[in-house]
This record gives sequence, structure tokens and C-alpha cells, in this order.
Amino acid sequence: MWLPKLRELKEAVIAVVTGPYTSKFPAEPPPIPDGFRGRPRYSDEECVGCGACFNVCPAGAIEMVDDVDEKMRRFTLYLDRCIYCEQCHVNCITEKGIELTKEYEFTTTNRDELRETQEKKLLICETCDTVISAEDHVRWVAERLGPLAFANPTLMLTTLQNLSIADKPTEETVQPLRRGDKVRILCPKCRQVTAFIA
Repeated sequence: MWLPKLRELKEAVIAVVTGPYTSKFPAEPPPIPDGFRGRPRYSDEECVGCGACFNVCPAGAIEMVDDVDEKMRRFTLYLDRCIYCEQCHVNCITEKGIELTKEYEFTTTNRDELRETQEKKLLICETCDTVISAEDHVRWVAERLGPLAFANPTLMLTTLQNLSIADKPTEETVQPLRRGDKVRILCPKCRQVTAFIA
């Protein structure tokens, strides 16, 4: 009967001398384990604007808006909706476009502080102003394909424009579609039209 009491007394003395077992959170940040899923962050250099993160987000925490007038694609990440499932990072085609950090403390009373925005320039069809994709996305695909990118006129022209070999189209050069317009930056519908023009 006395043995358990002595054991408890020993633990109490050890606790008084060494301090509590709990973390000292407000004064010191706790150690964060590997694999911790914290705040997602976009990388300006690595994100290509493909929209994979938007398509796979189960909570709808990522919003993608294509502004054709400004030729910009905007991603807005709403941290107040995010469930930190890591699907955006797992399905990122570059594997570094969006990553989960170890940040976990971002308490605020202003919801606007819980938004992160990423912008990418759009590649627009030269004839019908349809969105093809983000320019960085098309360049990334062309780099991955290497010489095979020259089989697709849109990828080829984007690569050549990136190397400053081909001129970017201006408003004066845009004309109605003809059969010879296959070598232009076109959406799939306009490219199909050029294939069937006599």
C-alpha cells in the first residue's frame, strides 16, 4: 500500500525539479515533426499555372479565374476553407508549384489575411480569344517534350517566342483563318477549322 504512494511522491519530486512534461507553447514553439501538413504556399518560380491544384481540391479552397481582358490567370487560396489534405501538392505537375509548409499558427480576425493569390500570364488563341492555358504551363510542356514539341505548332511557336526567334503576334497580323494558318497559336477548335478549309 505504501509502495504506490512512494512512487507517486518520487514522480512529484522529479516534476518539481525538472519541470512539466507538457510543451511550453506560448513561450516557445513546439518541435514540428516531419510530414506535418501546415499552410500551403505557392512558389512564383515553380508554379506554371496549370490548374491541377484547383481541380483536385476537395474543399474548394482554391479558386481559379481566367481574365481574358487582362490576359491573366489568378489562383486564390482560401486558408479558412483549406483542410490541409495535401492533394494540391501531391497532384502538382512540377511537384514544387505549391507546397505545404510547417506554419500552423495564423490566427486572425480579418479573413482577407487568410487569402493568398498567384497570377500567371495567359496564352490566348489568336483568332477567337479562347484561353489555351497559362504561358508558363505551355513552356513547361514544351521543355518536357524537348524536340517533340515541334510537332505541335502552338508549342513550337511558344518555344521560339521564348527564345526570341519568332515574333509575337500583334493586332495587325491577326486575320481570318486560312489553311496556311496552321502555324499560329490557336485553340483546338480553330486548329480543326484550318484543317478543313479548302
